[in-house]
Amino acid sequence: MAIGIFTLMFILISLVSLIGILLLFLWKDGAGRETLFYLLAVWGLLIAVCGITSLPSNYTVSRLVSFSFGLLSAAGLFWHRNMENRGQAETSGKGLHTVSFLLVSASILLGILKLSGLV
Repeated sequence: MAIGIFTLMFILISLVSLIGILLLFLWKDGAGRETLFYLLAVWGLLIAVCGITSLPSNYTVSRLVSFSFGLLSAAGLFWHRNMENRGQAETSGKGLHTVSFLLVSASILLGILKLSGLV
């Protein structure tokens, strides 16, 4: 019974993540896209926390791998905020924000793969 519930939760997490990542890259509205980006960055951090806390304390390497996936999301947030503070996002186009979007997307996807046991 519990494995079925966990399977449904995993499917729900995967669907929410996939839909969020697709919307992040396809949505054209600036304000909504920014909000979605921050929500997905927090989502990536939460997935990393789930990956860290789901492992025993003596699985240090696996916990560090999950932590590094969370750091990808934090790096995406840092990159995004740093480019906004410098004002370079308006002058050079979407390329600078694409890097932060890719970092957050990689964090989410790798975190999900880690939760499923594929990484």
